[in-house]
Amino acid sequence: MSYSQTLQERKKIAEKSNNEANIILKKSLEEQEVHRQIRVANYLNQNPDVIKVSKFGEYGIKELVDVSPSGEPYFVKTYNSGSAITARATSLYSGGGLGLNIQGQNMTAGVWDGGSIRGTHQEFMVNGISKVLVADGASLSNHGTHVGGTIAAQGINNLVRGLAFNASLVSYDWTNDLGEMLAQATGGLLVSNHSYGPDLNNNNQLWILGAYSQDVKETDALCFNNPYYLPVFAAGNSRNDTTVPYLSQLTSKFGYDMIGGKAIAKNVLTVAAVGEVETYTGPNSVLMSSFSSYGPSDDGRIKPEISMKGVNVRSTTFTSDTSTGIMSGTSMAAPGVTGVVLLLQQYYNQLYSNYMRAATVKGLIMHTADEAGIYDGPDYEFGWGLINAENAAKTIRDKNLNTNRTIIEENSLTNGATFTKSIVASGNQPLKISISWTDPEFLGQNSGTVDPPTKYLVNDLDIKVTSSSGTVYYPWKMQGMTQVLSGPTNTSTNDVDNFERVDIPLPSGTYTITITHKGSLIGGFQNYTLIATGGNVSTLNANETIEKGDQIEIYPNPTSDSINFKNNNLEATVIILDVSGKILKKEVIRNSRISVKELLPGNYMVIYKDVKKHEKSFKFIKL
Repeated sequence: MSYSQTLQERKKIAEKSNNEANIILKKSLEEQEVHRQIRVANYLNQNPDVIKVSKFGEYGIKELVDVSPSGEPYFVKTYNSGSAITARATSLYSGGGLGLNIQGQNMTAGVWDGGSIRGTHQEFMVNGISKVLVADGASLSNHGTHVGGTIAAQGINNLVRGLAFNASLVSYDWTNDLGEMLAQATGGLLVSNHSYGPDLNNNNQLWILGAYSQDVKETDALCFNNPYYLPVFAAGNSRNDTTVPYLSQLTSKFGYDMIGGKAIAKNVLTVAAVGEVETYTGPNSVLMSSFSSYGPSDDGRIKPEISMKGVNVRSTTFTSDTSTGIMSGTSMAAPGVTGVVLLLQQYYNQLYSNYMRAATVKGLIMHTADEAGIYDGPDYEFGWGLINAENAAKTIRDKNLNTNRTIIEENSLTNGATFTKSIVASGNQPLKISISWTDPEFLGQNSGTVDPPTKYLVNDLDIKVTSSSGTVYYPWKMQGMTQVLSGPTNTSTNDVDNFERVDIPLPSGTYTITITHKGSLIGGFQNYTLIATGGNVSTLNANETIEKGDQIEIYPNPTSDSINFKNNNLEATVIILDVSGKILKKEVIRNSRISVKELLPGNYMVIYKDVKKHEKSFKFIKL
């Protein structure tokens, strides 16, 4: 497999993956793929009138990909309906306003779609060699070719030049996407595009919209195990669909709760489609398309997260090696965002000799977005607003200045810890302070319930900002499925999203950033990224304190039979997890001892919390 990143860079990224957890996930996905193929084959044999792959409209593709235990067919379809100008990406190019030459050189994006990209198209041929690698031998797809061109068409025909026009692509169809995504992520791939999602056919499938289903859970696990990998998903085009079951969402929920499938995952970036924006002057510059699906997820998380041009996008098509065509849809918006991710990763690596974690680049895109919609802050329509590659690039650049005008810090919060950082901010620009993290997958999943009240955030970090006068500023938070028409609040902590942003309109003076967490952190710690922009930001000090659990010890370690806790014989709750964060055992102990005889030899994590709220986590080895 050939990537554009150097071998050393790929190895560095791959070393950050959780190999043990990936092995478990890979085995599970392989077993599921075998059973899925059997279910589809049996269904087609029993229903000879059903066509496995069909076309709709001029460019759309629909495919039967699975069958539920109750016999319901599950279909996936493509989301069809100057991108670089809208995204403000042109300023990163040679001759652009930032004085850079960031055009996707030596970068690669994955594209999963209804079929493969036409790699022989003139927009993908460089010195007689295609910059598209078709990895699974899939048949050509017009839709996939259009998506690929939006990312990386080199611009022989200037009307179809992609966002990252010097980048390369690796192309797959969607039938075994999670298994293939896992293989690519463990090999160092940074970003992939997915302009497809579920095609629902009856009210029995209504629960899928917004649901934390099995494929959503597995997507979150894949991303958590591979912290540099960011999948970008189209939100879908269901808001103008008047067929069952979407009609009920239009009538009972005003067109909200329309996003389903992997786009609901916590750790992906989900994209809405808006019209072209030649010059942004304010929220009114951004016009929502007639079709883009609105969120939220069942637990009220902000979906989609970002908006991009998806109306009347011209790009490459598969008819010939020179053909082009115009399409509209969130399918066309998502690859624009994928292209921006490539550009930002390239620029960051150029300045700092390493790539950003997925949570960092995802958080940076949401942090620097331009306001859209009728309310300040995020919403379930535009997400955090219109993507602004120029603002994101400036934030990356200004991190490197002696004046410390921006902050991008990749940190880790340990169990029971509190992180504080004092900054001075001034100027006429709002102060924005964000945290972003890749959250572990939730252990449960939805298998058929419409809008359950379950919250799926696992490691619940919190940020607040306190001024020198004592005013406390909290992050934005939407109000959930029952109040989809209401605007966001910023008067308390956020307990559903794994990106939180605090906005202070007119900053002046010293501010203290405080980052804590609720409950216990699965795995004993949580990586996160802190981002701050606005005026001139300078750091005074930073500190991490652990206020609980320092007096607790465990022995013996390694152990073959049991773990003992030095804790004055207090009653305590003990949780044992494997290296992937899976809970294996939870027990209340009263004698400072817990048996581990049943565990297989290997590495584990134990979390201890006693009745006096002393809390600590340890790694131990089972012999």
